[in-house]
Amino acid sequence: MLETVILAGGLGSRLRCSVPDLPKPMAPIKGQPFLTLLFEQLLDAGIQKVILAVGYKKQKIINEFGKNYKGLAIDYAVEESLLGTGGAILNALKGRNYQEALVLNGDSF
Repeated sequence: MLETVILAGGLGSRLRCSVPDLPKPMAPIKGQPFLTLLFEQLLDAGIQKVILAVGYKKQKIINEFGKNYKGLAIDYAVEESLLGTGGAILNALKGRNYQEALVLNGDSF
């Protein structure tokens, strides 16, 4: 089974001046959060479930998307403290039965 993880928990310090109240993956692109662009690509590729590794301002993401986006099931791996890239991936995959994992950054293509 392919697990798909989107890293969406960083502090976003470089973009904070442009979107001070949002985590980077929620930065608006043509009126929509950037994450919607990633979700649309995943849906087009046949992905049915994603794990969002969230931390900084996580509630903004959770409130926007909940558990589903157009049929894409969303699960959350919450970082209570900054884990870094590798730690966030390990946290997101902890306890899951997977053979492969697709890992994406939540703020870039």
